[in-house]
Order: sequence, then structure tokens, then C-alpha cells
Amino acid sequence: MHPTVIGALPVQCAALNMTNVLVQGLTVEASFTGDPELVMQAIALDPLTASVLTLDKIRKMVAEMLEAEAGHLPQFAGKTLRSVPSIRVPVDVKRQGVPVDPALAIANRFGTLAKA
Repeated sequence: MHPTVIGALPVQCAALNMTNVLVQGLTVEASFTGDPELVMQAIALDPLTASVLTLDKIRKMVAEMLEAEAGHLPQFAGKTLRSVPSIRVPVDVKRQGVPVDPALAIANRFGTLAKA
């Protein structure tokens, strides 16, 4: 591998990258410690995952993934996610639309402003 150095990123670009870098760091920590809660937290903090799944669904998905990949993840052997209460949203609550990826929405907005 050969790094390419381009200098300091503008603060707004670095901030966009940090949302992913921090998730990746949490994932690495989870792999070293074998803590399934850290896996859950990393996946829940991923901007794309958080935009399409509830915390309850993310927790279930993580449990299923850890079980399905148990043969490749010995550091999680015998460990499970803790049980937590679920937040229920009443069926009559009108949901607001959100962009699938916040970074993409910001990039699109900058593109619109650049054309103006």
C-alpha cells in the first residue's frame, strides 16, 4: 500500500469522513474485545443503517449476524446482546421523510449551491 497525501482536508470534509471513521474504529474495538454491544453500537451509528432501521431492528439484525458468523468470530463465543426495552412508535404518528444518506444530501446541496 502506498498512501497518497493531499494535505489537510477542509473541516466540513473531515467531518463527513469522521462519521464513518468513528464507526470503523468502534468496529475494530469490538473485534478486539469480543463485546457484542460494541458491534451493536457501531452498526447503530452507521448513517445508512440508522436511516433505514429502528434500534430494535438493528439489535435483532446484529444478533442474527453474530449467530450466523459465529464460526468466523470466536471472540464472541458464548456472548450475546443484552436485553433492552423497545421504544414503540404509535401507528398514527406521521413519519417524516429523510435522505437515505446524510452525506449524499449534503453533497447534493453543495452541488446545487455551486450551480447558483
